[in-house]
Amino acid sequence: MANKLIQSLREVSPRTALHAAISHLFLLGACLWGGLPYVFLQALLAIELLIVSLATIPLYPERGVALHLWDMIKLTAGLAFVLFFILVGYGVARDGGNGNALATGFAGFHTIGMTDIAWASAYLVLHVSMSMHAAMRSDDPRTSWAKNRLADGGATFVALFFMVFVTFFVGRPIVAGLEMFNLHINVDALLSTLMVIVRYVLALIVSLIPDSEMQTMARDPYPDR
Repeated sequence: MANKLIQSLREVSPRTALHAAISHLFLLGACLWGGLPYVFLQALLAIELLIVSLATIPLYPERGVALHLWDMIKLTAGLAFVLFFILVGYGVARDGGNGNALATGFAGFHTIGMTDIAWASAYLVLHVSMSMHAAMRSDDPRTSWAKNRLADGGATFVALFFMVFVTFFVGRPIVAGLEMFNLHINVDALLSTLMVIVRYVLALIVSLIPDSEMQTMARDPYPDR
């Protein structure tokens, strides 16, 4: 499976890989040098998914408000479910389960300052508005939006889901292994780095979706309608 993944990633064009790398390095920089807490990073990406879903509504008016509202409710529930386990995983990674892991997870938000909130707000507004502006100026707004935001949104959701397992089976063992040698690591920095790597790989995989398939998806990204 790993060989198949590596073979698939080799098909990604250098330009696409570089473009994705720049955006992910920016996100990583905000965590490592800007001190953005891991749990806040995950919450930020979840909020971005909700905003993207909300911004998608004007592109598909034929579905009606009720169906769009139901989609938002399902997405919110799904994100809440995943974020719950992300918080628990963060707590376990920090203290190895010695204590209330969920409380430890929520405690990760206590270090958030106004600078973090301002940066996150600017990121959300600029990231989504620029993509929407580009989509509306294109000849095919739906396809442009699907390629630039919906595809990335799918990669983000899967990355959030995968990080639950990565935290337990990769993050915690690394922390525990270092503790055996009386070495300590910044858990937020470790998990944020793992998250960026996972999302970057998934973004490259998504970029391999053929344009013809992307156009089909853009015409109707709601197959359960």
